[in-house]
Amino acid sequence: MSEKEKQAKRSKKSSAFRGLLHIIVSVLILRATVIEAYNVPTGSMETTIRIGDFILGNKFIYGIRTPDWIGIPWTNFGFSVPYYRLPGFEEPKTGDVVIFRYPNDRWPASQIGPLDPSLNYIKRCIAGPGQILEIIEKDVYVDGVLFPLPEHGRASKLNLYDASYQERMIFPRGMGNRDNFGPLTIPAEGDTLVFGRDNLDMSFNVISLEGHDVTPGLAGELKIDGVSTDHYVCEQNHYFMMGDNRDNSHDSRYWGLVPESNIIGEALLTYLSWEQTEPNLLKRIFKIRPGRMFRLID
Repeated sequence: MSEKEKQAKRSKKSSAFRGLLHIIVSVLILRATVIEAYNVPTGSMETTIRIGDFILGNKFIYGIRTPDWIGIPWTNFGFSVPYYRLPGFEEPKTGDVVIFRYPNDRWPASQIGPLDPSLNYIKRCIAGPGQILEIIEKDVYVDGVLFPLPEHGRASKLNLYDASYQERMIFPRGMGNRDNFGPLTIPAEGDTLVFGRDNLDMSFNVISLEGHDVTPGLAGELKIDGVSTDHYVCEQNHYFMMGDNRDNSHDSRYWGLVPESNIIGEALLTYLSWEQTEPNLLKRIFKIRPGRMFRLID
């Protein structure tokens, strides 16, 4: 083989490598900013979303986020970086099925222990900034208007907690239980939380989720970034999320609100579904649920 032929062969390999690299980079950019695939491992959204459903999420509807994490794709090896969110087409609203990062649980007296804030959750947005949420015998009311159970949701009336029962794990403390909850006003950007008036647990939760160091202070006060104060002005909108499987969902009733900065996108459609309980990967192929594939999520 002549030197000219060898050079042409090397050039061809180099072009193929650059083409492959461009494809990989394009896929990673699309995944980070526009659309991404998710697997659902729990039944908290049954049967709107079932265990074993694989869904696509729309990441630009609420505003494209620049990558906030750099590392090896599909692994936990990497580090967080500052991000920027572009203006979106709309904000999350009551009824949207939202994908978000688990809000880091840093409020005091937490009884559920630390969970991984890098995990993505999928729940339904029940109430947004400025709205008042109340649950009465499993019926959800937003600003006094009944928000009906979604078509494929679950909430049995056969096993109701009494309205007087204060569930130990509920958030914020004193809000009742999973079946009788609130009323709770969801904080909006610009709202002022007065610690002697507003629920202290919720205030602690909101302040910590907005990136501040907060610790207990004197009566009616908190220390925010080392400074004692009796009030706080919210920097972000916050949201209350619940699973459609209302009796079997670990959601905002237990771990608190979701700040705008944790919102990733909206669940779009189910592109694949199979019986996840089948341990053998090859056998799962024969347990695909074609009736659930390419269904819009609402």
